[in-house]
Amino acid sequence: MSQLSNLRVLIADDHFLIRQFVLNTLKDSKIENVETAVDGNEAIDFVQKAKQGGVPYDIVFLDWNMPTISGLEVLSYFRAKSEYADTAFVMLTAESEQQNIMKAIKAGATSYIVKPVSPADLGKKLFEINEWLKRKRQASDGLFG
Repeated sequence: MSQLSNLRVLIADDHFLIRQFVLNTLKDSKIENVETAVDGNEAIDFVQKAKQGGVPYDIVFLDWNMPTISGLEVLSYFRAKSEYADTAFVMLTAESEQQNIMKAIKAGATSYIVKPVSPADLGKKLFEINEWLKRKRQASDGLFG
């Protein structure tokens, strides 16, 4: 799992306990470079600043229902910008209806996790997301390398 340790992650959720749970699960997976945002505006701000600073996030976990801007709106905002194509945006939400899952996938979600989620299931999803990141990067290295 050491390959995960280099990942930069943002957790955007308005619930403190969810942020702490995901943070602790990530740390258990040896991911130390984690930041948190409390709403959609803050998430957009953090993601843009990280990109401008040359240290973009690899994974952004988004809660669907947040104050100011929803996770789905944050997802759509970044998926409209090609420079974020290699960023994994993961919906982590209590929204479990099939139509919402499809809406998020159509909007470009890399993965969709329904809360509550166990640390083991979150760990499995992390592995899948990391595989997605590797494929994305190999594809872009092939184009530009």
